[in-house]
Amino acid sequence: MKAILKTVAAIAMFAFAAPAFAGGVTVANDGASKLKLEGKFFLNTLSTKSETQAGTTGQTVGLAVDRAYFGAKYYFNDDWMMRLTTDVVLDSNLSSKNNNIFLKYAYVEGKLAGDALVLRLGQSHTPWIDYEQGLWKHRYVSKVFVDTKGFDASSDLGIGFKGKLADGMVKYWLTETAGAGYSHPGMHKDAVTGVYASGVKAFDLDARVGFYPIEGLTLDIQFRDGYKGTKYYDTANSQTTPGTKHTLYQIMASYGMGHDFRVGANYVNEKSKRNADALNALTFQEDKTTGYALWAWANFGEGFGAFGRYEYDKLKRTGNAINPKTTRYVLGVEYSPIKNVSFSLATDYSKTKDNGFVAGNFAKTTKVGLYNQVKF
Repeated sequence: MKAILKTVAAIAMFAFAAPAFAGGVTVANDGASKLKLEGKFFLNTLSTKSETQAGTTGQTVGLAVDRAYFGAKYYFNDDWMMRLTTDVVLDSNLSSKNNNIFLKYAYVEGKLAGDALVLRLGQSHTPWIDYEQGLWKHRYVSKVFVDTKGFDASSDLGIGFKGKLADGMVKYWLTETAGAGYSHPGMHKDAVTGVYASGVKAFDLDARVGFYPIEGLTLDIQFRDGYKGTKYYDTANSQTTPGTKHTLYQIMASYGMGHDFRVGANYVNEKSKRNADALNALTFQEDKTTGYALWAWANFGEGFGAFGRYEYDKLKRTGNAINPKTTRYVLGVEYSPIKNVSFSLATDYSKTKDNGFVAGNFAKTTKVGLYNQVKF
């Protein structure tokens, strides 16, 4: 393919000179094959204040590139494609370089039976987070509920099948993944030391089924079940670790019209069950979190809009009478001077009562800032 033989620099110059469209820019074509490049970053200026019952514990003002993505998609034909995307994230570990580069996506996708059955193999999106982010549309300001709480990872290593049925009124996505997420793909985490090493003993099921009965209405169900990489074979002691079993249920309904507005509501139930491990002196522990989220956004015209989120969750732990409760608000106004460039002035407030399962304790965080997203 002649165009691909150009130097990387020439391709990059061509990419930024090419007309932009959803999903990146096309930099090369050869018959049915096509190469696209895409990029996105979040540039945020924040004032953050952290408080507990003892008083203010932290107060900072700063500017940061929170995330930076660069990716390439190569379409072999109308049925098969591959994708490679890197993710730069700010790391607070000051003993090393602050900007760490991760491999976010590296997968091949192919239609086995048209749109009804599509194979996805490699390190890829999990079924839920990226999908909800597409409806929420303000990831650069706030993650969605299960991502914020760490109940699911946005990308993981594994195999999946997705498709559309009944003329698009039903969509599904089923995956089997290593479970630890894209920051530690295919690895397990030692229950005591927290150190990651290669290999897992069990794969995780992560699935979403969506129903779209009328235009603008989405009804979705998520089920996730697995060990998140905590179950593995302990070669030093010749035994399989019991791990921590995680089970997640979620339902969501949303309604909106194109780029004008959308409102949504989520209900989440997550349970983690850690079995006793005599070797590592770990006792049985079961945590159950129930929560919900209400969110909405609207565009008013001339590039202006507004958005908001309300989240609440309650954590119960076996043997504890105190149940921490967390409330969170996100409110903001948005301005997009041109396509693919957005600015938001927003506040993000969260408070956990009875923090650490201690009555009267609390942890409160208040963020106010200017959030910026740029993409092509």
